[in-house]
Amino acid sequence: MNKIIGTAVPLSALWSRRQDLLSEDGTTAVGIAFIDWLHKTGQSGWLLLPLSETHLEPGSTKVHVPSPYKGYGVGLNPAYLPSSMKDLCPTPAEERRFRKENAGWIDDYALFCALRDHFGTDDWRQWDRDIRGRKPKAIKSWSERLESSVKQHLYTQWRLDNAFRGLRERAKTSGVLLFGDLPFYIPFRSPLVWANPDCFDLRADGGMNRVSGLPDGPRAHYGRQVWGHPLYRWGNTQDNSRIFGLWKMRLRYFAGFYDMMRLDHAKGFFHYGSMGVRKRSKDRLLEGPGAKMLERIIAYSRKRGLELFAEDSGDRLKELRETLWKLNVPGIRILRWAYNEKRKSLEHDYSDVRNYPEDAFALSHTHDTVTLTTYVKSLTAAERRHLAEHVGVAYTRKTRLFVMRLIGALIASPARRVIIPIQDWLFSENRINVPGTEKPVGDPNWRYRTEVPIEKLPDVGGAPKFD
Repeated sequence: MNKIIGTAVPLSALWSRRQDLLSEDGTTAVGIAFIDWLHKTGQSGWLLLPLSETHLEPGSTKVHVPSPYKGYGVGLNPAYLPSSMKDLCPTPAEERRFRKENAGWIDDYALFCALRDHFGTDDWRQWDRDIRGRKPKAIKSWSERLESSVKQHLYTQWRLDNAFRGLRERAKTSGVLLFGDLPFYIPFRSPLVWANPDCFDLRADGGMNRVSGLPDGPRAHYGRQVWGHPLYRWGNTQDNSRIFGLWKMRLRYFAGFYDMMRLDHAKGFFHYGSMGVRKRSKDRLLEGPGAKMLERIIAYSRKRGLELFAEDSGDRLKELRETLWKLNVPGIRILRWAYNEKRKSLEHDYSDVRNYPEDAFALSHTHDTVTLTTYVKSLTAAERRHLAEHVGVAYTRKTRLFVMRLIGALIASPARRVIIPIQDWLFSENRINVPGTEKPVGDPNWRYRTEVPIEKLPDVGGAPKFD
C-alpha cells in the first residue's frame, strides 16, 4: 500500500471565514472544505474524534458535556449538521429505508431523545417508573404521546446520515481516507445503556457501585482516573453474547462512514479498571473477556468492510499486542511518549522511530497529551540531544526547527500510516484534553478550535520542508 500521511483534528475544531461557511463552524460543510485542504497538501487521511451526541451536563436541560467519549455510542451529533440540510425531510420510501438500515438502534434512540426533552434530563433514572423500566405498554404509549418529537429526532439522524455520506463521498473522490474513533465504553446517560441494561454492571435501581477508569499506580502517567462509565457485565457466554451484539450494532452503523476506526482502550478486553464510586479503596484491576471477544469483534468488523486499528499504549500490553499481531491488526506508536519524564529514560517502543512497525499508525501526539511543541520545550538540552540521536535527526536549540525535524522523521519512518495532529502542523501549544481534570459542569477540556481558519492552514503534508 502507498504511504498515508494525514492530519488528526476534531470536526468541532474547524472553522472558516469564507462567506458561504461563516455559520458552519464544526459542521460537515466546513469538513468538506478541510478535505479539500488535505487533498491540496498531498495528504490522504483524516483522523477524527468520536462523533456521537454527548450526554447533558448534570442539572442542565440543554447543555451537553464536551467530551466525545461521553457520547451516546451511536448516531451523530446534531451540532455537525450544516444549515442547508436542517429543513430537509425524507420521502416515505427514504424514511422506511433509513429505519430498516438502522433497525438495531434508531427507534430506541429517537424515543430516548424525545423522553430526554420531555423530562429535561437524560438521566433515565429520573423518568417515570414505567418508561424507566421499558415496559412494553409504556414504550407504546410514550411513543404515541411523543410521536412528533420522536419523528423529529429520527429525521435529524436521517439528515446527519446524508450529510456525512456527502462528506465521505468528497473524501473518496479526493483520495482521502476517513479514520474514526470507537470508544470502548458507553456513558450511563445514553440510549444504549437504557435499552440494554443487562449488558452493564448496574444495580436494580439503575445505579452503579463501580465505574470505568484507571487505578493509581507506579506506571499510571496521569495518576488515578475516574471516567464514570458503567462497566460491561462480562461473564458467561450468554452475557458476553449480548454485549457482543451491542458492539456489532455499533460497528455495522459506523462502517457506513469510515474506512478504518481506532479501537479505543483496546487493552480493556484483557484487563480494565473497576473504580469505587465512593471509596478509592474499592479500586480494582479486573480481567476482561480476553482474546476471544476481541477476535470476534475484529472478524465482524472486517465482514462489514471496516478495518480497525487499536490503541495499544500504556502498560500491561503483552496479551493485547500478541492478539493484534495474530490478527494482523495495526497498533499505534506515539512520538510524544519517546521520553519518559518519570523514569528519565527513553521508551524505545516510541523513540526508535526508524524501527516503527510498517503496519503501525504513527502519531506525533494524541488528544490526551501535550503537543509536540510543548513536549520539546519541556526537554532539557541533554534530553533533547538524547532524543535527536535515537530518532535520527540533527540536534538544534531552535524549538520550531526541532519539531519540524521530528515530524519529518515520523513521516520518513517505516510506518505506512502517519498522522500529525493539526496543532503540530501549526506549532501550537493548545491541547485538547488533560486526563484526570474533567469537570461534570463547565469542563474546560475538549473545546479546542484551530488557531486559524481553514483557508489559512499551512501548505504542509505530503512534501513539507523541514530546513
